[in-house]
Amino acid sequence: MYRRSVVVLFVSVLALAGCSSYFDSQSGYEEQLESRDDYQQSEEHLQAEGENYADQQPAESEASSGWRCYWDPTFDDDWHDDYLCSNGTNVDRPYLLPEDPFVESWEIDAAAAAYEDGLNR
Repeated sequence: MYRRSVVVLFVSVLALAGCSSYFDSQSGYEEQLESRDDYQQSEEHLQAEGENYADQQPAESEASSGWRCYWDPTFDDDWHDDYLCSNGTNVDRPYLLPEDPFVESWEIDAAAAAYEDGLNR
């Protein structure tokens, strides 16, 4: 009986020691623990981006003054259609820069401003 208890205890200790060392030795485990700080930064970035989005929404006074294009993401992994244009009564979602397979934010911003100018002429 005593021998069986010792064997069970020994196997239990080895199993527990093996589990803890297994997780510690996984590649990227330390990086994953350190990346929690990056996660907090990304939440702050999303909050700031949301505030910028709210600032870009047209006010009622602007709606009567012509067309206004503002960033309105579609969340479809395609930046070409992430701007919405409105004149207060009509809405248009242009597909900007269709010939460019990879669009950067500054490019789409400039294209939206040019599209807004074209609508207001």
